[in-house]
Amino acid sequence: MNRMQRNGSWLGAPVAVAWVAALLNGCVSTRTVDGSASIGPERVDMDPVVVSSEKDALTGLDAYDADQLLALSQEAYSKGDYDRTLKLSARLVEMFPESSAVPQALFNAGMAYEQLAEYTLALEQFERVRKVPGVSEARVRETEFRMCPVLAKLGRWSEVADMFWGLRQSGTLGPLEEIEARVGQGVAMFMLGDLTTAEYEFRGALKFYEEKSREEFLPAEYWMGQARFYLGEIFARAFEAKSLTPPTASEGEDKWAEQMGQELEEKCDLLLRAQNNFIRAIRVGHVGWATAAGYRIGSLYERLYDDLVQVPVPPGLDDEAKAVYRSELKNRVGVLVVKAIKVYELSLEAAERVGEDNEWVSRTHASLERMKALYLDALRADG
Repeated sequence: MNRMQRNGSWLGAPVAVAWVAALLNGCVSTRTVDGSASIGPERVDMDPVVVSSEKDALTGLDAYDADQLLALSQEAYSKGDYDRTLKLSARLVEMFPESSAVPQALFNAGMAYEQLAEYTLALEQFERVRKVPGVSEARVRETEFRMCPVLAKLGRWSEVADMFWGLRQSGTLGPLEEIEARVGQGVAMFMLGDLTTAEYEFRGALKFYEEKSREEFLPAEYWMGQARFYLGEIFARAFEAKSLTPPTASEGEDKWAEQMGQELEEKCDLLLRAQNNFIRAIRVGHVGWATAAGYRIGSLYERLYDDLVQVPVPPGLDDEAKAVYRSELKNRVGVLVVKAIKVYELSLEAAERVGEDNEWVSRTHASLERMKALYLDALRADG
């Protein structure tokens, strides 16, 4: 390179900052037409190097190339210094636009923005990775996997489902990637309200894991816990949507009792099916999904309690019959309160053992206090 650059302008020879184009001449063995060996020079183009008479404020170096900037950006990311990661990545892309390190630099920037909860900016960086000329298929696939949770944070569930589906159709996914894509697509369909397709994807992911784990170890606790949790959530939503029909004056007592008994049976069946999947989510062993599942089990009993106490006293009962009805209802819902308290306490104990403190733990604490208050009120009423 016969010219040097400083602060964006081309200058003469004695300057502080220079672009140095490095050429490497090495000896390699080649073959002549007759097959004999000959020795000749091989020219390899390398990334340019920035040289400064003083240490650069951002890098702390007086000379650096693209690979050094990339290493510094990755080091900054590993230390949680996301602002520095962004500055180093931007410097690399600006100063070395033709470098093979550009896709990784853009990817690092996307990851940093994601950690800063700047999801739109993260998505912009990931989109730039996909548009780099000659970017590898593996890099595109990795980038699209990172785009999916960012799209989810933005609530763009249709795009999440489409991107995971496209990744699955590529035929290039390993077993863990396939599991993540299936579960991720199931979550997207759940959020879009297509619970039938969501259940199909979750069950497919669980079956796929069961088959592949016989052949190799798959550390898929997160996704297996997530799949089981959302299967439980599907039944929990159905349970919560099923109402108990209040009695009317036109109905006979026997007819209403029969109808209420059937509705309660259906509602409790949904509760048990949800609980079964939540328990299996806990058994997977992922702490985050286990605390979420523990909370949801308790909340189901809490919800059943609320639904039962809101059913009015059947019309036409005399005072004695009303007292019997209220007493029987009190006994039944009291059992639900005790169950909810027990489940909440067990969930919190498990979270405390591993030092987990997340949104589900906070919800569990709040619900536990409510159930304890209801239990104490019942005891005072009995007293």
